[in-house]
Amino acid sequence: MAIQRLVLDDVIDDDYELIAVHSSIATYRLAFILNKHLDLRLFRKKEDINFEHETHTASFPMFQYHDQFRYNMYSLLGNKFKTKIKSDTIAAEGLFASTAAERAITEYLIPELKNVDYFLKVEAETSQFSSKALIENLLTIPQIVTAYAVDYTQLKSKNNLIFE
Repeated sequence: MAIQRLVLDDVIDDDYELIAVHSSIATYRLAFILNKHLDLRLFRKKEDINFEHETHTASFPMFQYHDQFRYNMYSLLGNKFKTKIKSDTIAAEGLFASTAAERAITEYLIPELKNVDYFLKVEAETSQFSSKALIENLLTIPQIVTAYAVDYTQLKSKNNLIFE
C-alpha cells in the first residue's frame, strides 16, 4: 500500500495593499474626508479591534467599505491607542501625597511603525487596482501629511491586521 503525503508549501497568504497615513485629525473625520475625496463609503464597524493586556484593553477603531462594483474591501484602522491607568505607586511627597498617580500609556496596532497614525488596508480581488493612484489621491488631501505603501510581509506583527 502506497503512502501519500500532502505538502502545504503553496499556501497563499492574504493579498492586500497596506498604506500608511500620517494625519493629526480624528479617525471619524479622516473617514469622512476619505469618503468625500475618494468616493468611498467607509462606515464605523460596531466592534473595534481589541487586544487584551494585563491592565487594560487596547481598542483600535475600524471603518470599512466593501466596493461591490470594483471588488475591493477598504479598511481604515487607527494605529494608536492612548489611555491612562492608575499606578500602584503613591506619590510620597507634596500636597497630594494620598492620591494615586495616573500613568499614561500608548499601545500600537503595528508596533514597528509607531509614527504612523492610520493604516488603509485595501483587499483587491482584481488586478485593476492601483495603489500608486490611490496614494496620489491621498496626497492631494490637505489634512493628510503623507501617505505611502508599506510592505506588510516584512512586519513582525502582521497578524494584527487579520480581523475577519
